[in-house]
Amino acid sequence: MALPQTIRFDSLLSATKAYLTPDVVRNASVMTGESEAATREAMQGGVASLFAGLTNMVSTSEGASTLGNLIRKPAFGKLLNNVSSSFSGGSEISSLMDSGYNLLGTIFGDRTSSVADILAGFSGISSSSSGKLMAMLAPLAIGVLGKHAAARGLNATGVANALIGQRDEFAAASPAGLSKLLGAWAPRPVGIHDASDTDVYRYEAPVATARTPERPAGMRWWPLLLIGLALLLFWFFRNIGSRAREAGRQVVTTTQNPLWSIHLPGGADIFVPTGSLNYNLARFLADGSQTAPQTFVFDRLNFETDSTQITADSQSTVTNLSQILNAYPTAQVQLSGHTDNTGAPDADRSLSLNRANAVKQMLVDGGIAADRIATIGYGQDRPIASNSTEEGRAKNRRLELTVTQK
Repeated sequence: MALPQTIRFDSLLSATKAYLTPDVVRNASVMTGESEAATREAMQGGVASLFAGLTNMVSTSEGASTLGNLIRKPAFGKLLNNVSSSFSGGSEISSLMDSGYNLLGTIFGDRTSSVADILAGFSGISSSSSGKLMAMLAPLAIGVLGKHAAARGLNATGVANALIGQRDEFAAASPAGLSKLLGAWAPRPVGIHDASDTDVYRYEAPVATARTPERPAGMRWWPLLLIGLALLLFWFFRNIGSRAREAGRQVVTTTQNPLWSIHLPGGADIFVPTGSLNYNLARFLADGSQTAPQTFVFDRLNFETDSTQITADSQSTVTNLSQILNAYPTAQVQLSGHTDNTGAPDADRSLSLNRANAVKQMLVDGGIAADRIATIGYGQDRPIASNSTEEGRAKNRRLELTVTQK
């Protein structure tokens, strides 16, 4: 039986960050419209987040195998030959991001958007920009990991070793809240020492063991079971009334995002889901240390098909937005409409503008001065995800709000 691989690690974070040269950061800044300083911070946090996600991924044998196959793909290794060119725009960046969005889905699954939101809060950029940067960085991280694996002759188990051995470094450099989002880390590897007393780590796949059922011990346990059941029923019926009374006071009404009470200037209180556009917008406007421009993507705003009419469950989003903007009367905003690429470009551009104007009119009806709200329709010109999948197209069909002045 082959022994698990034992290796000494170089820092994957440092190796990847070495590719984030001033030119690369500058190009990424232009691509996202964010400042270079914020872009640099987001890219560094994004690299750490990606490796944290990969570490979480290889905690299962299936994930380790999937990653082992990914790092052998030549395209990711070739990216390292000229990273600056790949980040400079044009068809190369489009291809890079398409590949990156697919990688993000593999690494984070349905938590991809939440990871982008966490990174946005960490760096002060918009969630849209955060998602783009993560898509750019994912192929780079895979390329660096593949290069390290090839140089050391690592198989899938060895790659898992390399990631798990640097888990603490990834966690320390990742945005706060990421580890909680990703759930429990992979089991801590066993620390051993070589002749130079340098820590190395061993990763072994868990071994399934058969469990022999215990023999019944006769009827001696029945009295205890009956007593326990009686106590459980007593507790249940005693507390059911108090639970009903408490339910009327609970703020949490969603399974994914609990509602958060925000007290606005002027005395109004609103209840919004944590992490939503209105939640992030209210916090941004209240924080004097953050400056405009800042972009937010509407998350609970849906339109009827090929229409400018929002769905009934989207009304509360606009209502709360009106209250926030009323509480900050000096704020100036722009509503930007976007579509996927399934329609005619001119028609999509017109539809995206009309939807932005429709939301503007609802805000005006809610008491916001029309001259505080600019609108623009980009149609399918500025995708944030690949249009090759339904999930990507759904992300591209969006409305964004940019605070242009606080």
